[in-house]
Amino acid sequence: MSDIRVRTMFAGEEDAICELVLRSFLQAVAPGFSGDGIAEFRKHADAEAMAARCENGNIVLVAERDYEPVGMIEVRDEKHICLFFVDPNEQGQGIGKQLLNEALLLCPDTPVLTVNSSPNAVGTYEHFGFIPSGPEQERDSIRFRPMTLKTPKLTN
Repeated sequence: MSDIRVRTMFAGEEDAICELVLRSFLQAVAPGFSGDGIAEFRKHADAEAMAARCENGNIVLVAERDYEPVGMIEVRDEKHICLFFVDPNEQGQGIGKQLLNEALLLCPDTPVLTVNSSPNAVGTYEHFGFIPSGPEQERDSIRFRPMTLKTPKLTN
């Protein structure tokens, strides 16, 4: 097995990253969503939309194996996870933890990291130390549970 490398997404790579996101979403998350929820998610997981968010300061990190993307995390304002996906065939190998740890390194002054977790990912986020901060909700036909992670103060 090759090592996983985490790096910042390159401009122009949005199509490949969004393909990974959509493939993972459709397999793992979409079965619990309505048709409207899936359509709304597709708008967010669009390459042009991702590029625009990056131009506005969002951070996208990519985990790759043999130069192929196997996971990604997108963070807005250094405090909110917008997207976080690991290829379903690659899950359970620590890739998500590696992505989250790298994202935290890029957000050293953030006391709390938030995420709107899909219902099926709540357990995974709890494994990473997140705690629910509210009940399951639905916005624009997207079901989610708000969660928070108190981030450790990093020292040099």
